[in-house]
Amino acid sequence: MAVVLAPDRRKVLLLRREVFVLWDLPGGGIEPGEDPAAAAVRETGEEAGYEIVIERAVGEYLHQSVYGRGDQLTYAFRARVVGGAARGSRLETTGLAWFAPEHLPRGTQPLQRQMIADAFADLPTPVTRRIDFPLWKLYPARVVFFVMRWRNYLARWALKKMRRT
Repeated sequence: MAVVLAPDRRKVLLLRREVFVLWDLPGGGIEPGEDPAAAAVRETGEEAGYEIVIERAVGEYLHQSVYGRGDQLTYAFRARVVGGAARGSRLETTGLAWFAPEHLPRGTQPLQRQMIADAFADLPTPVTRRIDFPLWKLYPARVVFFVMRWRNYLARWALKKMRRT
């Protein structure tokens, strides 16, 4: 995940995921052999359109996976924009906006709120935290993310097929 700060360092970039009211930090999966910081840079470009530079590691966050059973480790990095431009709606992103950390929108989950707070805290070293989701949120999220992953997979497949013809 990238905690991208505005030039005045008073706001953070959030994107609205395709999952209804979920506001999230830019980020996603790490490719095999890819450095986590490089993945944060790549994902921010893909999802938001911005070129970023990593300023420092914020922390490592262990939490239940919304993609299946078990835990997931998420790396967070504080970053700033050095180029590019905001992209309109895409397959996984339905909006972008800058928010002050004290005025994050409804739908920003505790994990992202903690990453943002840690990024703004200017801690001397990266943190290691465990964040647990309430089960009443976790299980429905797993169903939604499973459906959305397949929808996105099928949409990408159809797009590739159209480009070949």
